[in-house]
Amino acid sequence: MKLLATAFFMILAMLPAPGMAGTLDIDVTGVLGPVLQGSDAIHLSGATFTATGAIDAGAVPIGISGGAYVYDLSGDVQITLGLLTLTGYNPELILSAPSSGPDTAILDFSVTEYGFAPVVEAFLTLPAGTLIGSGVQPFTASVSEPDSYVTYALPGEEDVIYASLGITGDASIGGTPPPSAPEPGTVGLLAAGLALAIAMKNMKKKGHGR
Repeated sequence: MKLLATAFFMILAMLPAPGMAGTLDIDVTGVLGPVLQGSDAIHLSGATFTATGAIDAGAVPIGISGGAYVYDLSGDVQITLGLLTLTGYNPELILSAPSSGPDTAILDFSVTEYGFAPVVEAFLTLPAGTLIGSGVQPFTASVSEPDSYVTYALPGEEDVIYASLGITGDASIGGTPPPSAPEPGTVGLLAAGLALAIAMKNMKKKGHGR
């Protein structure tokens, strides 16, 4: 019995720890509007949009401010805005899960189009408890204006054009993991436990046969 127990714990020590690996997809989709602040000089209110990117599942924050953690994304953000296809450069993700009130996810990036490079920030207010801490993690949530919104600023002929428009739609990181696909470490743990149970059962049978 001691030998079996020793073997069991040796198997556990060699198993990979359950956890995420690789990259997680980031998806934000919805409709812009209404105008919350500023002037919608380029008429984005009412436009549908998608923004997709990816982040390393094991990413470490590049900055921390209070309870907000800042992360670099893995590559650019691809955006469709109405009939336009754009690229968001130097994207960052900011996650915050305060002890009270809603959680937040902020996606910011710059867009180079027609010689301009406006900085865009999407502020997504998530239901409280959506995030467990401020680390990178899968989640799916619906968002709505005015608590969720996008801001942008670009130079005009005489002054900087600034606008804040509501966002109504859905946001996710990693989507919803399939329940039928356990982690490799979990599979190994179940196999080790099953092997130990079978061995113990066989030992009991031999003991009764004596």
